[in-house]
Amino acid sequence: MSPDLAAERAGEAVRFEKTRNPAAVRSLIGKSFVSALGSCAIFLSAMALTTNQAIAADDPVELEISGEASVVAGVSDGDGGADADAEVRVKASTVLDNGIDVGAVLEGRLDGQQPDAIFAGGRYSGLTIGGPRGVAPATSDVYLQSAYAYARGSFGEINVGRVEGVSRSLAVTAPTIFRAINVNDWRSDLTGLNDVHTINDFTGYATKITYLAPANFLGGVLGGLQMGVSYSPTLRDCGQTLCAPEGGLAITPDGLTLSETSNWEDGVETALYYQTRINGDVLVGLGASYVAADEDARSVSPVFEDYEAYSIGLNLAYRGITLGGSIKSTNAGLSSLDEENDGYLAFDAGVTFKTGDDKGDWGVMLGYGQSEASVFGLNPIDPTLFQDTQTAQAGFTYFLGRGVTVGAAAQFLESTRSDTLGGPEEAATVVIESSIRF
Repeated sequence: MSPDLAAERAGEAVRFEKTRNPAAVRSLIGKSFVSALGSCAIFLSAMALTTNQAIAADDPVELEISGEASVVAGVSDGDGGADADAEVRVKASTVLDNGIDVGAVLEGRLDGQQPDAIFAGGRYSGLTIGGPRGVAPATSDVYLQSAYAYARGSFGEINVGRVEGVSRSLAVTAPTIFRAINVNDWRSDLTGLNDVHTINDFTGYATKITYLAPANFLGGVLGGLQMGVSYSPTLRDCGQTLCAPEGGLAITPDGLTLSETSNWEDGVETALYYQTRINGDVLVGLGASYVAADEDARSVSPVFEDYEAYSIGLNLAYRGITLGGSIKSTNAGLSSLDEENDGYLAFDAGVTFKTGDDKGDWGVMLGYGQSEASVFGLNPIDPTLFQDTQTAQAGFTYFLGRGVTVGAAAQFLESTRSDTLGGPEEAATVVIESSIRF
């Protein structure tokens, strides 16, 4: 979804969880950056030729700089911790004589939390598919998050380059009042146990082409309807194990080890977002998506197969109260030996209450999430690999003005895992978050 459309939604009395530029990131400076910029240049040139509209030297080019940042500090089971996260977005755009808006976007990311851990069933939704929570060159916390070109007009919107797909940009999850500390789509996790992820973003920031149909393209008969499709030629183009879904787990006589055998191509995702009002009072937001990708034919691993995932979320808002949730189911790209139990299933649910102006002077929230990831028969040492996670959170925030929010939350997590994955573990965490949007 375009930043402008996302901004219009943010002006409603409730914030649904769908962002044009998410926190979960899988991109790399260097070869990836050059590739993305090359795609952007080709795309802009094609648009100019198609419309026969060259941008005159005196045409205005608008430059926009925006971003958001958060700092989280807290205590988890007696151990202190902190995390900083920030995004800065630069957009250059102009409007051609025929009314088509064209431009390019670069987005940088600072992520101080980069634990070297495999997230079974988490960011990439699979027990054998993982990766670091924050992605950057090994010696830096700063990296390029996205680089893409776009064209927007009566035909809709087309994006080309490194950018998230429609399954994330149109996603709806449980409502939250925080930027980084959540039960789903968390950007900061001081416990390392959070594994609930219902956003269907398997393709991450792989180079792709996306088409979004114009808003209300059916004439408004169905209310506010947005639909789109994204295509990623390959999901293994970072050059290092820094983007989804290169890294995986291999079964060896010694147990589980990191491998490079889980690769996919021809990633296709379709998604829709629907918004309407009932009786003028209740605001309804519905998001649904489907993602599929083919296993790389060059892979000889018997563990993996074609990836497939479904996700759906619903929010209902009445004045300052919002409640809702979401669910995702996926085969996790596994060559299943037990089709009924293998794969990944997660859901979240929550409620928020805000008071004050349209941004809210203060807010409170309750949230709950649960996930189940399992695979049977791949490891002779531990035949059944599983990780079941539950997380509950309560918190409040206060809006200080000028985009600055402060808040505090308490979170409890419980992870039931097979011994190979570390065994059962739980944690209680109290955190303070300060965030800013500009």
